[in-house]
Amino acid sequence: MNDSYCWNCCPSWLANSIRGVFAILIKKRHLLTYLLVLLGLSFLLPSSLVSAEENTSKRVYDEANLFTPKEINSFEKEINQIRETYKTDVVIYTTLSTDGKAPKDFAADFYDYNGFGIGETKDGLIFLIDMGSRKYQTVTTGNTIAVINDSRIDKMNGHLEDSLRDQRYGDTIETLFSDVTSYLKQGPAKGYRYNPETGQSEKVRYISATKIIIALVVASISGGLFYFRVTSTYKLKKSTYHYPYRNQSEVNLTDSQSVKTADFVTTRHIPKPPSNSGGGGGGSSTFTGSSGTSHGGGGGSF
Repeated sequence: MNDSYCWNCCPSWLANSIRGVFAILIKKRHLLTYLLVLLGLSFLLPSSLVSAEENTSKRVYDEANLFTPKEINSFEKEINQIRETYKTDVVIYTTLSTDGKAPKDFAADFYDYNGFGIGETKDGLIFLIDMGSRKYQTVTTGNTIAVINDSRIDKMNGHLEDSLRDQRYGDTIETLFSDVTSYLKQGPAKGYRYNPETGQSEKVRYISATKIIIALVVASISGGLFYFRVTSTYKLKKSTYHYPYRNQSEVNLTDSQSVKTADFVTTRHIPKPPSNSGGGGGGSSTFTGSSGTSHGGGGGSF
């Protein structure tokens, strides 16, 4: 039995109805295929979003293979804790080469162009270990410039170099976290703050409560003495004395001439004040990265 025979055997109205049903089924089959594709994408989309989120949350970049997977996982957790508690970003980067750039410029560019930092001022720091040049560098950004100032950077470097020289790189990062957390708890050095307009750590001019109290006491005593002195004078409580200046005065005029005979020039060496690399100053030296962002920090060799 062929198809034409089947259609010829059916009434015309039934044949037309069957053809319509087949057309609808064909359209629905395409629709069903489309729905299945959308359903599959709906399962794939969340996983891709999670993957992107995981990439943006990454803070440890170990290109020099200095850490174990367990250490990296531990570092990521500690960084997340610092970010949540102190609103300060931390990035760890190890490399075999800085592509000819100075370590501070390389670290600053990596931080700036990869969107790191918290808040409008991009608060945070990046710690770089360059195995090619055997140098390390800490670069600070935003409010972290005032918190981890030059003095604190110097102290922190002293804590890090021993483990770097001994190739205990995991201990280096743990020491870094300990020092950074301690400084973040303390906040900026007394009398200093970060100026977002200039991108620098600036000294704050202020008068302490003790100085204000002392000034008020001295002013009160001085004012009181002046008041009683003037009052007693106007009331004529003290006897007056008139000095006979007309009779006692005498003027003698003499002629004197000075003749210049020679010039004498005395010179002496004024030594420069010694630099204070580890003192208690709260200032921070800064530089500008290629992105135009101001940074602080410091580093050394191992």
